[in-house]
Amino acid sequence: MSRYKIRVHIEMLPCDDAPTDTPVKEQDGSLSMVLSETDAISIDTCEQALLQTTYPTLRETLSTHLSELSKKKPLSINPRDD
Repeated sequence: MSRYKIRVHIEMLPCDDAPTDTPVKEQDGSLSMVLSETDAISIDTCEQALLQTTYPTLRETLSTHLSELSKKKPLSINPRDD
């Protein structure tokens, strides 16, 4: 059975861009969201922004992964190989 590595890369960088209310798709395919300085010091606002920004990518990645697996020849069901 194949194993799969899950990698996530998140950055929180200072910038001069205008704040955004929703995630914006960048040219490289990543999503970004800009917070005001006031929002950036609020743990609840930062957490919500991180969840809002990562969720669409998470769903797209999971969908692609499961779709690709469904195209492969079905394997016999074995206990998880941890």
